[in-house]
Amino acid sequence: MDSALGAGELEARVRSVLSDAGFSVGPSPVSTDGGLSVWHDPARGVVVAWDATAGELTRYGIVRTAVRLALNAVLRHAGHHVEEDPNGLELVVTS
Repeated sequence: MDSALGAGELEARVRSVLSDAGFSVGPSPVSTDGGLSVWHDPARGVVVAWDATAGELTRYGIVRTAVRLALNAVLRHAGHHVEEDPNGLELVVTS
């Protein structure tokens, strides 16, 4: 993770960027109402995951892909460095 930004500041910026783009970002790491989960993982950076209702993630793979691409585009456009986890379920923002 970029040492120029503290973990809390990077997480706050990611939350702000995503909220400004119209995504539902709750105040806690656990998503609400199918929104985004955003939390700081000390080993990786700020983790962003979209949680549809349980079981719907596998049923609507195309929608999940579209949401992931949109999240990636919004974060990169804001100047963040984004990596995708190997399973394709989370994005990790490192700066």
